Amino acid sequence: MFLGIVLGSWAVAQEDTVLRLKEELIDLQNQSPLGFRTLVACSKVMEYGSYVPLPDNKVKAGKIIFFYFEPQNVFTRRADGKYEIWFTQDMIIFDVEKKSEIFKKENALEIHYKSTSPRLDIYGINQLTLIDISTGKYLFKAIINDKLKGQTAETSWPFEVIK
Repeated sequence: MFLGIVLGSWAVAQEDTVLRLKEELIDLQNQSPLGFRTLVACSKVMEYGSYVPLPDNKVKAGKIIFFYFEPQNVFTRRADGKYEIWFTQDMIIFDVEKKSEIFKKENALEIHYKSTSPRLDIYGINQLTLIDISTGKYLFKAIINDKLKGQTAETSWPFEVIK
C-alpha cells in the first residue's frame, strides 16, 4: 500500500513538472518571432516529423509535390483554462525566368485550434499539382500569418519542372 502512495505521488509530481515545462515553452514561443522551423518538398507526408523528402529540386511535369512545414513560435493564447492557436498560410508560385507570379492562394491552410492541453508540435501540408505548368524554374513561397500574434513569416523553395 505504501509503495502505491509513493508511486502515485511521484506520478502527480512528474505531471506537474511536465505542465510547468510546457508553460515555459509557450512563454518562450510567445515572446519569440514567428518563423519556419522546416519547409521540405516531399513525395509523401505521413504525420508530424515523418515524410519522404524529394531527392532534389527537380520535379517532372504532371507530378504532385507535397510541402511539409513546421511553423516556429506560433502564439498560444491562454484563456478560461483553454489554449488557442490560430494561423493561416498562403502559397505563391513565381516563374523565376519571367519574373512573374503565376499562382497565389491566400489562406490555403487555416489552423485554428482550441484545447484544454497546449499544442506544441504543429505542422502543415500543402499540395501542389504540376499539371498546367510548363518546364522551367520556379519558386514556391509559403507565408504564415499568425492571427493572435499579429506577425507574418515567409520562406521559399526553388524548384525546376522538367519533362
